[in-house]
Amino acid sequence: MSKNLEIVQNLYNYIEAKEFENIRPLFHKNIKWNQMKGLINGGNYVGADEVFQYVFTEFENEWADWKTEVKEFLEVGDDVITVGSYSGTFKKSGKKMEAEFMHRYTLNAGAVTIFQQYTDTGLFAKAMKGAKTQAQLNNPLHGISLKEILEYLLAEYDWDGLARRVNINCFKSNQTINSSLNFLRKYDWAREEVEFLYIKSIKN
Repeated sequence: MSKNLEIVQNLYNYIEAKEFENIRPLFHKNIKWNQMKGLINGGNYVGADEVFQYVFTEFENEWADWKTEVKEFLEVGDDVITVGSYSGTFKKSGKKMEAEFMHRYTLNAGAVTIFQQYTDTGLFAKAMKGAKTQAQLNNPLHGISLKEILEYLLAEYDWDGLARRVNINCFKSNQTINSSLNFLRKYDWAREEVEFLYIKSIKN
């Protein structure tokens, strides 16, 4: 068994046993963790702290009897790909859910540097249907302008830090608020990325 494969297998074992203190050493300090955006905690996270707070903790809070069952491990170069299924009950609706997944882990020097999730988010949405999430009950974007959101994020991360978290060219070059606002107002996907980072940041 290769070292990379052993690391990923250990990761799942620690998650199942809820031995989260043993997971952190398996992650690169600047790990990029990408969850499917149809999920409550979907989005892109940078660093182990964000992964623990917004991924592992959120699943514990939102789902009961959550299980991640891996059926197959595949190793391709520096990547380890796992195939399996999720199952659990969404607490706020009481509905059960089962969905297949594929995870891709990229490793370097004995640590996970990138994680990418693939799953059927529609099955998650079906289980959550009829339940009001906290975001619905108290929308943090209500009454906040896009300019105010951008100014907040710049104060929090500066241009370079913002560019690392949201891959938009205007955050990397021609770094002005006006040019960024023009781009964000033109492209919904970019605005949604920025709004998601804002919500994540104020929760933190």
